Amino acid sequence: MALSQVQCLDDNHINLRTNESKPEFFYSEEQRLALETLIHDGQDAYEDYIQTNNIRSFLSDLELESILNTVEVYSPGSPDYNAELLGDSDGEEISLQYWPDRSDRSIPLLDIGWPDRASYRGVTRVQVYTQPPYEGQSHIKEVVRKMISQAQKVIAIVMDLFTDIDIFKDLLDASYKRKVSVYIMLETTGVKHFVRMHHRNLVDGKQVRSIRGAEFFSRSSKRVCGSQSQKFMFIDGDKAVSGSYSFTWSASRLDRNLITVLTGQAVDTFDSLFQDMYVMSNGVCLSKINLSSEPKPEFLPQAGPTLLPSATTALKLINPKYTLVSNCAFTTNGPVSDLTRAKNSTSKNLTEVIKQIKDTPLQFRSKHQVKRRSILIKINIKETARVRILSHLWRSWKQCMCLPVIKYIKRNYV
Repeated sequence: MALSQVQCLDDNHINLRTNESKPEFFYSEEQRLALETLIHDGQDAYEDYIQTNNIRSFLSDLELESILNTVEVYSPGSPDYNAELLGDSDGEEISLQYWPDRSDRSIPLLDIGWPDRASYRGVTRVQVYTQPPYEGQSHIKEVVRKMISQAQKVIAIVMDLFTDIDIFKDLLDASYKRKVSVYIMLETTGVKHFVRMHHRNLVDGKQVRSIRGAEFFSRSSKRVCGSQSQKFMFIDGDKAVSGSYSFTWSASRLDRNLITVLTGQAVDTFDSLFQDMYVMSNGVCLSKINLSSEPKPEFLPQAGPTLLPSATTALKLINPKYTLVSNCAFTTNGPVSDLTRAKNSTSKNLTEVIKQIKDTPLQFRSKHQVKRRSILIKINIKETARVRILSHLWRSWKQCMCLPVIKYIKRNYV
């Protein structure tokens, strides 16, 4: 019920006469009738009504468009207006009894934990942060992330739009690693964007709820719902953050925003406000949210892993002894050429094998390939030294054995 209707039930209440010039002026019967005309008959009838009754135009073009787009027929017996998003409506009929014995819906409980309300929370302290940062202050996103990382009991968030992946990751770490109770309450129109950004990490939606603004019901069984524009975060029962900052990438880098960090007794207001809003909120059923319009990523074909020779085969390919024993004829240049071919084939085979391993993408490399590469590098060093030793031994044998024989033949037969 509206406050004016509740006050009429009080016999001792006297309606003071106010006009538009007084700060106490809030309710206007003329404006209510003009809004009724707008909802029932449209914008043209609304303009005719305010001109006929000499009423100042109190709605801008943006407000007129918003109201006309959000008008919906109100029928208590029909399914809920947002049945696609909410999991609370189960198709049961709603009681039309004015004072029912039991509520038509169960009251949501803060079942994953909530700090006890203290009688006194301490001296109130306030700090203001801006975006862009002012006079060397910390960035507002840094302030929020630090408060989340320091939370020990509960984190309660009320936001119009929440798509920042960094802050959401911090909430996951707080929930799963530190066992902190996390509650998220979003404006109804922002739930779909939230789920689309974070649906890969959302398992259960019982901690995510939606809420809308105040409602206006007309005599023609139509209603208009406002938007949820409150933005605050309540932490551990003794800290709160409030301001114009939404948890989005653009709000932390492009938009100008301001947040106020409060501690002490002033936090008690946010405690009561969140609990009241939680009772009026609706649960979010993640399975009923349609994400079919989300574009699917295109997977490009990737080359599979190249089959490499085993370690035993690689040893045989680079070991020069398998090349040396294949030639039994020893000529003057035979062993040297064998050694040269062995050295060249060793370097070539080893280079090809290592190149194949390098060309293989990291995600396709197995631990055996990485180990094989390290083995081949070590073998390359050893075999290079071995080939050099064999070459040196052949030159020494040639000088010691071949030259005396040639001199003897020349001296006796030539």
